[in-house]
Amino acid sequence: MTSELVVAATVGTAHRAVDVAGLPDDLRPDPLPDDPAVALLDAAALAALARRAAPTTPAVAPTVPPTAPTVPPPERLPVVPDVVRQVLGRVANQPAILIEALTLIGRAGMRLPTALVPALLDDPRPAVVAAARPVSGEIGGFLIGKNPRWAVPAATDPTDRTAWEEGTTAERVGWLRALRRVDPDAARELLAEGFGRESAPTRIALLEALAERLSPADQGFLLTAVGDRSGAAAAVALDLLTRLPDSPLRRQMRDVAARHLTVGRRLLRTTITLTSPTAPELAPWPITDDLTWTAVLRRVDPTEWTDLFGADLLPLLGADQLQPLRPGLRPAALTFRHSGLARLLITEQIAPRDPKMPPTVDAELWSALTVADATDLLDELLDDRRVRPDQVTAAVTAAPKPWRRRFGRRFAAWLPAVGPANNPAPRPLWELWATATALGDCREAADLARTIAEQAAGDNASTVVTRASQAANLLTLRAVLDETLGGTP
Repeated sequence: MTSELVVAATVGTAHRAVDVAGLPDDLRPDPLPDDPAVALLDAAALAALARRAAPTTPAVAPTVPPTAPTVPPPERLPVVPDVVRQVLGRVANQPAILIEALTLIGRAGMRLPTALVPALLDDPRPAVVAAARPVSGEIGGFLIGKNPRWAVPAATDPTDRTAWEEGTTAERVGWLRALRRVDPDAARELLAEGFGRESAPTRIALLEALAERLSPADQGFLLTAVGDRSGAAAAVALDLLTRLPDSPLRRQMRDVAARHLTVGRRLLRTTITLTSPTAPELAPWPITDDLTWTAVLRRVDPTEWTDLFGADLLPLLGADQLQPLRPGLRPAALTFRHSGLARLLITEQIAPRDPKMPPTVDAELWSALTVADATDLLDELLDDRRVRPDQVTAAVTAAPKPWRRRFGRRFAAWLPAVGPANNPAPRPLWELWATATALGDCREAADLARTIAEQAAGDNASTVVTRASQAANLLTLRAVLDETLGGTP
């Protein structure tokens, strides 16, 4: 019967007639369209879905109850407009845009066209499948029931202690995190029960799981863990205590910092009094930093510096008297995700020193920036003719997303002519521009990409035209998704 449907759908009803109303339940469209050609196409689609849904493993005894439905229930959600279906077909090799499209479909309260569901459920990229399941409609649920390989992976059950008692270290960590999400106190108490009997690597991994829903209630256990016989485990406990603003560790480090650094005014001049903390002042904490100021600063939030030292320290960090603080600045910026301090350090890194050497790009510091700070620093980075494409890639990949208008326009202006040779940037950077731009700015960015293509000149013009045109196409597809599905808040 399936082959007859395929032949009839191919040659048309005028050459091969099929009684669609007399087909089996699992092949007969419901409701049955009035147009015989449409009814035939729907029946052929259902036949194809039935083939796709057939399990690939050897047949086993059926476990589905006899009363299980043999056809999917009627769809409740409206299908996406045809233009969205066309976009989905054109972004199959762009996972970021494909996932974005599937997410927008869900937000719009719509579903995928039936014919697209099997391929998306079969996609080899787990993130794509995860985004497709919620918008696959009733047919998706029906197919998942028929073929378990499309089902959502079973979630960790925090009430079943099998993984905790018998699993690998990774499985035990996953189970402990699951329990932390529903009952953080019970998870901490369970960990404390046998913590000392675990191996050092296991203690480290299990301690890191306490980052899930970390709270002051965990402080007592962490204070015990800082005395762990493993230095690495103790370091994890110290890091977690650093995340608790009022922990004894944080209070002591603030006191030590204020005792050794004071900024004042004398005769209209700024005065700085700086001494070095001593190792006994850091007791009883098992801190292993070679430099005491580094040990202190990495545990003091830069937002607290003004109150502790009597002035805003950021504008003064270039002073010679504050050089002992330098090694601790980067850890402080990263620990507390302080954009102002990260910006200061990045500015120093990209400032021209040796005209023959490219600037330094610290991706971790770029990840701590706000959108505004990242945009300002991008101007400075791209103005440096020494910067390499891989360094720009590291910076803009780490910078916060989505990119707003000024960030995207500045980046786009750099793409056609990179470095002293004025070669166009590699294709992945053009695609990054097309995928990282904020949805609401995609239409304008697409126009900009077309302008870049139209104005291309010189030996590399054809390459610029190709890459700019491809970026324009991707940006246009995203703009269509935004305008059709209402993606921009």
